[in-house]
Amino acid sequence: MAFTQELWRSIEPIYGRILVHPFIKGLTDGSLDRECFKFYVVQDALYLREFARTLAIAAAKAPREDWIIMFNEHAAGALKVERALHESFFKDFGLAPEQLAATPMAPTNLAYTSYLLAVSYGGSFVELLGAVMPCYWIYWEVGKELERKG
Repeated sequence: MAFTQELWRSIEPIYGRILVHPFIKGLTDGSLDRECFKFYVVQDALYLREFARTLAIAAAKAPREDWIIMFNEHAAGALKVERALHESFFKDFGLAPEQLAATPMAPTNLAYTSYLLAVSYGGSFVELLGAVMPCYWIYWEVGKELERKG
């Protein structure tokens, strides 16, 4: 069994709970409260700003040129692509850029992004990979599940 399969198997109960979380269920079946979605989109925009910083630091620490390019592209994409998506939601919610900038991070968001940045600045490249990979993997897998459910 591949190491990544072992890792996924070890988190099956956690991943199962993610898939039945009320937010994911509401997003899938259309019952998600508008205010919950608004909160998520605003916090996601704040999160992605810090995640992009983390990826830029990963690029700076990367030992291979192709990895430098990849992490820089992912950092830019986290801001450019997601910004376009978020801005359409912000317009629908009547949120001005100044309001977004003045919104504090939720405690869990702040804790997670602070952890990512601490590992980025203080850890090795490998430790940094270990910190960012769960985000990539979970979003990828949950996205596939959401797509499967329509």
